[in-house]
Amino acid sequence: MMIDEVVNNYKEASPSAEILEMVYSIQQRSEMVQEIISHKPGFLERWALYLFLIILLSLFSTTWFIKYPDIIEANAVLTATNAPKEIIVRQEGRLVNLLTFNRKKVKKNELLGLMESNASHQEVLELSMQIDSCITLFNHGRFEKVVRYFSRHHNNLGEIQQPYGDFIKSLQQFDDYVVNGFYARKTETLRQDATSMDQAKLTLQQQLELTEQDVKLAEESYNMNKELFDGKVIAKEEFRNEKSKFVNKKMSIPQLTASLISNESQKRDKLKEIDQLQHDYLQQKVLFQQAIQSLKNVVDEWKRKYVIMAPIAGEVVLNVPLQENQFLLQGKTLGYIDPGFSQYFAEISLPQTNLGKIDTGLQVQLRFAAYPYQEVGFVKGTINYVSKIASDSGFMATVRLDNGLVTNNHISIPYKTGLQAQAIIITRNTRLMDRLISNAIKYTSVGSK
Repeated sequence: MMIDEVVNNYKEASPSAEILEMVYSIQQRSEMVQEIISHKPGFLERWALYLFLIILLSLFSTTWFIKYPDIIEANAVLTATNAPKEIIVRQEGRLVNLLTFNRKKVKKNELLGLMESNASHQEVLELSMQIDSCITLFNHGRFEKVVRYFSRHHNNLGEIQQPYGDFIKSLQQFDDYVVNGFYARKTETLRQDATSMDQAKLTLQQQLELTEQDVKLAEESYNMNKELFDGKVIAKEEFRNEKSKFVNKKMSIPQLTASLISNESQKRDKLKEIDQLQHDYLQQKVLFQQAIQSLKNVVDEWKRKYVIMAPIAGEVVLNVPLQENQFLLQGKTLGYIDPGFSQYFAEISLPQTNLGKIDTGLQVQLRFAAYPYQEVGFVKGTINYVSKIASDSGFMATVRLDNGLVTNNHISIPYKTGLQAQAIIITRNTRLMDRLISNAIKYTSVGSK
């Protein structure tokens, strides 16, 4: 009301347009001020600043609880002590006999399956056992039993029938020479001949001694007759006869000596024959040993291809469903034998960069390339050894797997020899707040310089 009165007064005093406009503007501004003054602020308007400060402090406090570790990346390879051994198909073909099942406890070299072959599996396996027993008997010198072990011939050996035939020929020669007594009889005959020569030598030596005595007596008689002849007691004809007797007796000594030499030479020949026979005997043993070892190698190679056996003792773990008459490709992994007490670990090749930060006791995350860690997770481990000497690939370290091959997502990874992984080594597990403050100080220091 006061403003209206003022306006009216101004209108009466000076009704100019400029004054009226100014007064009207003042009236409008006063109404806006009154509206602002009379307006009551809402909740957000009153507390927005406080809420912003609280959120900012909460975010800053969260950095105390969030860990931001320092890491070093390296390449790792999975390995193990007494690791599970793979069951691998060595020859493609049909699986004619399946002799195992999943989770079955087996012994080393126990039969798991038989692959299709031209040979009779039973006969080849029997032959394999015969060979093993034969080698044991041979090493103990029981040669007669060795030959008897092969009295029954095998005719359904398929791929190894020819090597078996070659072995039988060597066996027959070994039997004739060693077992049937040829060597023993021949050796005994030669030894008897040598003994007879020793006896003949004794006889010749006795004859030589007697002859030497006779010659000595004849020489004395000759000397006496010579004195008588020189004294013209006996006639020249008589002396010549006595001299002839003496010379004839002396001639017997070289003949006996030659007989002794001949006897000794013949004995040496007999001993040489015995030595040669001994050499031939040993050679026959070596040849037969080589023949049986050669056959063993052929049979073992056949078994490696056509017989699936357990490489170690343990539990059968099959990766694929199996059934008889199923066609299997060469090199296919059917599963593995788990010994039950394997110790898994990883080998890490460490570069020299940041090597000083790495020590035993550090935590490691193993992320296997074959199992994406985003889906499967990672395997936790701890460094338990760091080499002090560098190799061609750098420094080596080993990682003990804390939970075996179970990831942090509780997923079990099957063991495979040489499985590659990325090793994330956590050298220092710092808080995010410390890292932010450290970086701020570092950048501030760098900027000040």
